[in-house]
Amino acid sequence: MEDTLAMEISSGESNPEVAVLRVSGYLDFSGIAMLSGFFETIAAENRKYVILDLADMKAMCSAALGEFMGYRKRLTEKGGSLVFAGLCGSIRSKLTLMGANRIFPFYHDVRAAIDAYKWDYKKQSKSLTVIFPSSLKLVPPTRQLVSRLAKQKGYSVKDAFRIETIVDEVCNNAVEHGLSGQDNAVTMVVTIDKEKVDIKVSNTSDPQKKALLRELAAPKAPGVHVGDDDKRGRGLALIRMLSNDMNVDITDCGTSVHVIKLREE
Repeated sequence: MEDTLAMEISSGESNPEVAVLRVSGYLDFSGIAMLSGFFETIAAENRKYVILDLADMKAMCSAALGEFMGYRKRLTEKGGSLVFAGLCGSIRSKLTLMGANRIFPFYHDVRAAIDAYKWDYKKQSKSLTVIFPSSLKLVPPTRQLVSRLAKQKGYSVKDAFRIETIVDEVCNNAVEHGLSGQDNAVTMVVTIDKEKVDIKVSNTSDPQKKALLRELAAPKAPGVHVGDDDKRGRGLALIRMLSNDMNVDITDCGTSVHVIKLREE
């Protein structure tokens, strides 16, 4: 029958720690024994991260949910987790009413669950490269793009604002102290993971501004403050204050600013 309970284990895209357990049909009390057998197989294979693919599940009894809670507890004790993927609207609503969403992460599909595993457990990073003409009017959309990326990856509003401020200052400096025009682009590479954001911005050097830029980029001695009329100097000081590490490399070809901002919240 189409609605007969069925289960199948597969691998999570060449990740040996990940098991995808597909459950279809009606999971009632009579299916608990079958469920236990599959989790024993997963434990014997030493897989710590289990994705329940429930896209074809018709219904789940409360006893089965209790079993899943027990399996998740054992997995988290080993440094893993158990998550739900592919829930249809009605089952998702029922599980939410039962409070399951406060215990189990819900993902749209298996692909999203695997991406979350790579982000949370494998600390995999994501990279974004933006190349734009050296123009100040293009800095606001660039900084907003990075801020949205940080929020999308779970960074707090406060962290995202600080990251946006850093990008704004670095890109403004790249435009103001580099050659302008369509042929002299600013390149920004942002690499983000669960713990930090790595920002690299480079431009084409303006020979007439290199000396000034070297002076502004030089670390200031204790007690020495940037003048009120030196807006860009204050910008570099602000970047240093907001970031955890900053390095400026000035050559005849171009200037590269490398900033690392650790996640705070």
